[in-house]
Amino acid sequence: MNIEIATAPDVRDVDVPKDAWTQPFWDAAERGELLLPRCVNCGHFRWPPGPFCPRCRSQTVAWTAPGAGQIYSFTILREKKDDGSVQVIVPALIAFPGADGVRLIASIAATPIDHINIGASVELSWSPAKNASIPIFRVT
Repeated sequence: MNIEIATAPDVRDVDVPKDAWTQPFWDAAERGELLLPRCVNCGHFRWPPGPFCPRCRSQTVAWTAPGAGQIYSFTILREKKDDGSVQVIVPALIAFPGADGVRLIASIAATPIDHINIGASVELSWSPAKNASIPIFRVT
């Protein structure tokens, strides 16, 4: 029996674009932390980061851990390699119930395909890119 395992795509050569609004996210990622912008005025998590809270228009933000994540949606991509092997990549939307509907696009890795399902709890790890650490998740 051949069990397919999801793997993260190779992002080592990816140059992640950064700006003043996303820099705190990438700084936290380099420390191995997942932090998201949260409005100090009304408590709404802002994603993607931007200059104003979409609820109250405040510009004051605190970077906060969003809590546990779970799979909101996913798809399975199979890529045949030159050597005949198949790489299975699973891009997903990761939801954070404690973070007001925030969803991150990330890969699921190091997980058997039959363990990946909507609502599954995930844990965070990181994949090195050219100039950043990119969040990836595995089913717990």
